[in-house]
Amino acid sequence: VSAASGFSLPLCVGSVMGGAMFGDNLSFISDTTIAACQGQGCQMKDKFRENFKIALPAAIVTLVLILALSLGSNISGTVHNDYNLIELVPYLIVLVGGILGINVFVVLLLGILSGSIIVVAEGAVAATDLLGNMGTGAAGMFETTMVAVLVSAICALIRENGGFVALLAGIKRVFKGRKGGQLGMGLLVGAMDIATANNTVAIVMANPIAHEMAETYDISRRKTASILDTFSCVFQGVIPYGAQMLVAISACAELGFNVSAFQIMPFLFYPFFLLLSSLVFIFLVPDNRGYEPDHAGFEEEVLEVAEEA
Repeated sequence: VSAASGFSLPLCVGSVMGGAMFGDNLSFISDTTIAACQGQGCQMKDKFRENFKIALPAAIVTLVLILALSLGSNISGTVHNDYNLIELVPYLIVLVGGILGINVFVVLLLGILSGSIIVVAEGAVAATDLLGNMGTGAAGMFETTMVAVLVSAICALIRENGGFVALLAGIKRVFKGRKGGQLGMGLLVGAMDIATANNTVAIVMANPIAHEMAETYDISRRKTASILDTFSCVFQGVIPYGAQMLVAISACAELGFNVSAFQIMPFLFYPFFLLLSSLVFIFLVPDNRGYEPDHAGFEEEVLEVAEEA
């Protein structure tokens, strides 16, 4: 698109990355959504409602800014690619299934099955190659899975030795009140994302501490999950060594274009506007929902934390 239209390559790459992050924010089946909701014990649809209010204004402002920047460009060509609308079916199945609240694994399996049938029927991929691609995809998740397991083990050790209590006490000294607690929660997951360069792992690491912060600062579960998701996205989006940035640069290199992370970063409008929108909803938009202690196993968790303290 950049070569055909004359638009700046960093602008095009930044726009694609921003769109991907927006989709990740509002997806019912993204790994960040699952990690945040499972860790905080809230429904995905509730977290979606919280994220939608924050992400939509950021996306609209981003679109307006991109449109304003692109209007001044001289379009020198067009892009022609073959497509078939039936290939949208797997995406629609996943989207509708997620909105309806169907189990995430069922939704993903339906999407994979329908997509496999379509591409094999079209002759785009052989059945044997399809199985190989699935194996490659599963292997690609192995490292993330192992990191998540190790992080969970480390968090258990920290909790057992009073680390969470000490960390929470330090946070309480710095951040006061519910709004301060929400900001502290966002900065906590952001710091972990900077350290790990993986927003899903950062959420998994921050979940236990954020859970206790939510109780201490009287923050609702859906709000906590939303903060973890949005702030991890903000930091993941702007660090030059994040997976999204590296994949984008690698894709450009494969097509014969050279672009650096520092050239792209000024055009990552969505993460910056998402941060601004998040701060507005923390400090300026009232949230009357408090912490909900009525989920299964909550009493046992409280007793366990009290005994450790």
